[in-house]
Amino acid sequence: LEGDPEKEIVGINNLVSASDNEISFIARETFIPQLDSTSAGAVICNSRTSELYEGNKLVCANPYLIYANCTKLFKEKPSTEMGISNLASIASSSSISDKASIGSFVSISDEAIIEDDVILMPGVFIGKGSKVGKGTILHANTSLYDSVDIGQECIIHSGTVIGSDGLGFAQDNKQWVKIEHLGKVIIGNHVEIGSNSTIDRGSVDDTEIGKNTYLDNQVHVAHNVKIGSNCMIAGQVGFAGSCRVGNNVSIGGQAGISGHLQIGNNVKIGGGSGVIKDIDDNQIVMGYPAIQFKEFIKHWKKK
Repeated sequence: LEGDPEKEIVGINNLVSASDNEISFIARETFIPQLDSTSAGAVICNSRTSELYEGNKLVCANPYLIYANCTKLFKEKPSTEMGISNLASIASSSSISDKASIGSFVSISDEAIIEDDVILMPGVFIGKGSKVGKGTILHANTSLYDSVDIGQECIIHSGTVIGSDGLGFAQDNKQWVKIEHLGKVIIGNHVEIGSNSTIDRGSVDDTEIGKNTYLDNQVHVAHNVKIGSNCMIAGQVGFAGSCRVGNNVSIGGQAGISGHLQIGNNVKIGGGSGVIKDIDDNQIVMGYPAIQFKEFIKHWKKK
């Protein structure tokens, strides 16, 4: 920390809009010109950009990471009180921690388990035998069908549906016969799922999402899909049934993953890509059909 250690900071903002009592950050050299005109009370920067700024500053190796951690200081948690709203519907065989917060018009079914510090916002539905782990927040109008297991410290945003049946049918002459889905959905700790996403239950196997994985809004995960840990999935990505996704995978918006594929660890898939074959570890792919990123750029340049 360089500058006035007594400087009071009450918020965080970008370099252009920050006021004298807000902290800002610079993570890319393209924003260096904004340092001359910013009114920020302090700036998070690296050692190189620190030499170009005379004000209060927090000098570090990774400004973007420190910025991310700073945002947690200013994020207000939902305003709730421990206990169960008089307008909630609670099955007698459910188990609810005294430290949980259950909002109005929440419905909790038989044998459901709600652990300590869980927050269920208004209109949440919890199906039979489902479990919500310690410290997890389910925002308004989230629906968990039966036998859904949500880990600890997760965030599920409004309108998300977890545990609905997948698209499974057998054909009898010219008629479709529904395959009942008997599996579960199992979601690890520290997972965040964006609003209006849908995660289907397994048919006979389980659908699984690993710890520290983040799904953006309107992501669809079909039956039996298994997504690893530390993955980042952008909006409107679709996973077809029974595909397997490794750890540390990043997928850009509107990409589609065909069924029964194997996506390796540390893979990056560009936005809008169509993946129709397996991808080995440590690959970067893009396009439809998805090919190696370098090859995609060559084809694009030829056009």
